[in-house]
Amino acid sequence: MKNKYESFFNEINQVLDSTIEGILLLEDGFIVNINNSFIKILGYDTKNEIIGNLASGCLMPSSHETFIEYNNNMFQEISLLSKEGNAIPAIIQIKDIEIKNKIFKMVSILDLTELKKKESLLIKQSRLAAMGEMISMIAHQWRQPLTAISAAIIHLKFKISMNKVDLDFFDSKMDEINSYLQYTSNTIDDFKDFFKNDKIKHHFCLNELVQHTVDLILPTLKVHEIEIDIENKKLNQLFLYENELLQVILNILNNARDAFVENNIKNPKIDISFFENEKEQHILIQDNAGGIPENIINRVFEPYFSTKDDLNGTGLGLYMSKIIVEKHCKGKILVNNTNGGCCFKIVIGK
Repeated sequence: MKNKYESFFNEINQVLDSTIEGILLLEDGFIVNINNSFIKILGYDTKNEIIGNLASGCLMPSSHETFIEYNNNMFQEISLLSKEGNAIPAIIQIKDIEIKNKIFKMVSILDLTELKKKESLLIKQSRLAAMGEMISMIAHQWRQPLTAISAAIIHLKFKISMNKVDLDFFDSKMDEINSYLQYTSNTIDDFKDFFKNDKIKHHFCLNELVQHTVDLILPTLKVHEIEIDIENKKLNQLFLYENELLQVILNILNNARDAFVENNIKNPKIDISFFENEKEQHILIQDNAGGIPENIINRVFEPYFSTKDDLNGTGLGLYMSKIIVEKHCKGKILVNNTNGGCCFKIVIGK
């Protein structure tokens, strides 16, 4: 299609083609000019393949508007449709621009493909760290029953060596060993869903998910004599990625546990409460671990930022929690200091 503005834009094309982001100029929804970066992003060969088409043919907003912050500016997140029909993640910013006394819409576009790949790697790295925590908890829960099984076997071997084994005693010891084996089997059942790398949404209640998460780490909480109180409140079910939200809650609880230990807190306690309205549900997790220094509290959701030492912190837990809540739960995660501790608020959109 011949571009009626071909000579009109000659003076600015050199400027547009010098930018790394893709740029479109629109008139009444139609593309009247683009730069070379946008051609490369979509995989076209020439500008004329795109100019003259409706912008909606290559810009695909999501079903609900999503905005992300980049370099202290807010951008809308969308998908682009490439020449081959593939969806390309991107962010855009739209503003009016005047050229030779004529107003156009200028759309600035940044390809997020590489950033999304890096984000995916960070999610996997964070999940591996969480799995390491889980394996440590399984080992902790297995230690006592395995010790008991070993003791029962030694007792049986001693009785056999002394020729003092009767059937009733032997049967009772077998029952004892079997009960411990059942306990270890149940432990695996409790944890196995977390290790599934599925992306299937489920219907569940937030309070039930919180209780399940607490049950998983309860032995480690008991070791440090951490009291935990969960509000008994009826909530409507949500349809979300259950394992991902479990990971968010687990990160916050583990951080509170570590803060209790690091700060040597007496009578450590975690209070978990809920709030619900027509549009969203909240989880509030409050501790008395001393709080977060005010000079860094605004940085705790940054990648690779950690208040722990190099051996105990990756700096990814809260960052990935923020990504999960914002991207997959249509919500947000906030933190503020309270009297004697801090409170994390997880907001989940319905």
